[in-house]
Amino acid sequence: MNKRKTTVGFITVIYAAVIIVTVLSFFGFGFSESLLRFVISLTAVLLAESVVYVYSIFWLRVTGRISQTPPVMISGAFITLIYMAAVLISAIVFDWLLELPPFWYAALQLLIVVVGAVSLAATGLYGWNAGAQEKKARDSTRGLRQHRQALAEIRMTARTWKHPECGQLIELIDTLEEKFKYSDPVSNSSLYATEDMLNQQISLLHDHVELLLAVNEPRADWGVETKEIVENIATTLQRRNRELSALK
Repeated sequence: MNKRKTTVGFITVIYAAVIIVTVLSFFGFGFSESLLRFVISLTAVLLAESVVYVYSIFWLRVTGRISQTPPVMISGAFITLIYMAAVLISAIVFDWLLELPPFWYAALQLLIVVVGAVSLAATGLYGWNAGAQEKKARDSTRGLRQHRQALAEIRMTARTWKHPECGQLIELIDTLEEKFKYSDPVSNSSLYATEDMLNQQISLLHDHVELLLAVNEPRADWGVETKEIVENIATTLQRRNRELSALK
């Protein structure tokens, strides 16, 4: 956090210095013979520098929260730099060299601003939409991923069972995991009741395995009871897949 604040402060100092140099350059060298073009050029350049500064701060805040820079951020940076270059080139060519009439020069600078703003907005909208779709995809597969993770944890726990029939218990869990592995990963909000039932049944299997590990000698019918729990989970999973298929 402190490092980011230091970087923001450093960029702010650079921005302030650039603004001062820009203003002094315009007033010191008198780049334009037309006062109106002079004001338009100065305003356009200061605005472009401010956009670059704001985007730099925005970049730091976004990339500071994630490990990998999103492509949309890189695209936005390119658009910002192109906008800055377009403002400077248009000022040099159409104000200082060609001395375009103020009205047309103002229209040109306004067009550059509008095109830059629309490009950034379109890029931001695309990034937001892509992020929303990605989040939706993650949410739609979260349920099955959680079920598979819970079963993997149960299998790891079962492997610690110091009993001759440990292999039988692990085989039952492996068979169940296989069924989840080949199930449709994409869920649906209308399957909440079925998904919740799966959670409860998997939780019951977890408690059952924990109980087996807690007793010195399990009951004689532990295998039948375990198989029944596993079959109930498999049946609910099958029903979940049927309901999901019917919704497509």
